[in-house]
Amino acid sequence: MNHKLSTCTGAPTVPRRAGFTLIELLVVIAIIAILAAILFPVFGRARENARRSACLSNLKQIGTGFAMYQQDYDDTMPPWRNVSFFGGPLYLYPGIVGPYIKNGITITDTTSGAGTLGEVWACPSSKGVLSAISNTYAYNYQGLGGTTVGSTTASAETGLGAGFAPVNGPVYAKPAKLSELKRPSETFLLMDGAQLARMPAVHVAVGGSPINASLSGVWGSHDRGTGELAPSANTGAQVLRPLITGRRTNMAYADGHVKNLLTESLVSRAVTMENGAWQGKMEGRPTPESNAGWVRDW
Repeated sequence: MNHKLSTCTGAPTVPRRAGFTLIELLVVIAIIAILAAILFPVFGRARENARRSACLSNLKQIGTGFAMYQQDYDDTMPPWRNVSFFGGPLYLYPGIVGPYIKNGITITDTTSGAGTLGEVWACPSSKGVLSAISNTYAYNYQGLGGTTVGSTTASAETGLGAGFAPVNGPVYAKPAKLSELKRPSETFLLMDGAQLARMPAVHVAVGGSPINASLSGVWGSHDRGTGELAPSANTGAQVLRPLITGRRTNMAYADGHVKNLLTESLVSRAVTMENGAWQGKMEGRPTPESNAGWVRDW
């Protein structure tokens, strides 16, 4: 009897899957979204840290220019201006220290003082907010640059009146000499701000009630705020408000070092912004001790 062996024509096959299921895709998308939520703020902080470092480098370079000017002018700080009118940058401190800073300024009209400031005067954190950049740093001009320099009246020698204490009188009328700075490593020279910065006591004296926050001239460029100045007042441009309400400021000190610090440590307690979210810490009374860092001795 013949027996036929049965043969297998092929091994069993496993069905192929065409792709991911809907649930798998949703899981992948959810994971990507979670990672993005975690990483994007980190990338944002990394970019801002890079801008902050570049800004500090700018201030260091400008501070070196100030120091070179002092060496040529009997250890005296540059005046905040050298004419009686508020002219172009040639006649203000950027032009005065310009020869000591590489690519610091290009003058276009020596009569009006018009010119173009170099990138060293533009903080990367500020120029992204503003449509036009001139100078994004503010000089402690009342403390160091002479309160009445360039004046053609008797005040050029006598200085400001008692209402501007503690920088009233003839001593502050002229730019400071280094020997007058008892604590140069703690004395403010230049900071993020609107070209000229007012110390707390003077800000209170001229700021009105409620105080006009923009008149301090100090910006918190490295942790920009909401732009809501209330309950403080403001007459400045809308575009500046995130800088005015910002929380961290880069500072160059009179001894040449630079540092990032809380903006609230630089302004008067009369300044309260963002509906009370933050308030200045300096007393701002008309005494040297209440304006430590801004005056020549305290």
